[in-house]
Amino acid sequence: MPLLYKYVEPDKDNNGTPKPIRILETMRLSATDSRWFNDPFEVRPWFDQERHDHAAKTQETFHERMLGIKHSLLKGRSMAGIPTEDASGFGEHLNKRFRDDIGRKYRVLCLSKNSKSVLMWGHYTRSHAGIVLGIETSAANLQKGLKPDGFEVHYDPDRSKIKLPLAYSQSPSVEQYDLHRNIVNRADEEVVSDGGLVIPFREYRRRVEEAGITALTTKAEDWHYEQEVRFIYDLSQHSNQLICENNRHLVSVPAEALREIIVGFRADVKLVQSIVQLFRDGRIGKPKLFFSECHPNLYEVKPHETNDQYLLDYFQIVLPSM
Repeated sequence: MPLLYKYVEPDKDNNGTPKPIRILETMRLSATDSRWFNDPFEVRPWFDQERHDHAAKTQETFHERMLGIKHSLLKGRSMAGIPTEDASGFGEHLNKRFRDDIGRKYRVLCLSKNSKSVLMWGHYTRSHAGIVLGIETSAANLQKGLKPDGFEVHYDPDRSKIKLPLAYSQSPSVEQYDLHRNIVNRADEEVVSDGGLVIPFREYRRRVEEAGITALTTKAEDWHYEQEVRFIYDLSQHSNQLICENNRHLVSVPAEALREIIVGFRADVKLVQSIVQLFRDGRIGKPKLFFSECHPNLYEVKPHETNDQYLLDYFQIVLPSM
């Protein structure tokens, strides 16, 4: 299987250690809570007019039944029928619930097929001041979560693939919980689905779980250049595959899985010196080392394989003389 790549910015932690060095010293990569993703459009479900109207009607009916008065967010009329895109903020509680459910359940390791992207080097390495790690994800001792070869991210113009069952939008929630937030509904309990069809609760939950994975593997088509592959870890199944430290989940990278280190041409000399020292000390296995530059003809980064001594010389002598 071809290598997958992790772009790493040079930012320093509270102890002054650059992130690339912390990763290489520990040989660990972050498996992220999706609520921390930087794109607010991610992990948001499709919310069409049918779901909008169902949410409005069930919420208004619930308040009338419980309080004995008509209730709506709009004075004198129902929210049902208002065009979804005109109902600013309506349904955000459902987005938050969906994101929280996924954030409590999964962690995600994000990698890329592309090590030469001008945009990613610019965005994710602080304009070529960081590094890119080449990971052999087929390495036997690398923990991979739900799928051995990861999930390729799909890039779409809308979120129509992330479609939750209709009942997910109802108020109050169809799910019933015990004190420990375990779902206690009967598997054969009837639940309203799209078009008024009734499905058993077990099928409803299967569709919710399926929508969660689809949400984690779908992004706006604007991001297609990332060529992203995600390894997804279900905390209820894969907690033994992850290291939990300071409320963060980490994936251990065995030395044989680290195959390449590509250094950005604006990297600090001290960062390069630290990388070379870790390499010489045998602490990071035997990855190939590369310095990089702008390709002379193409809009892509050009890596050049080298040895540890020339990597030092390139940053200490060659670059300063240019």
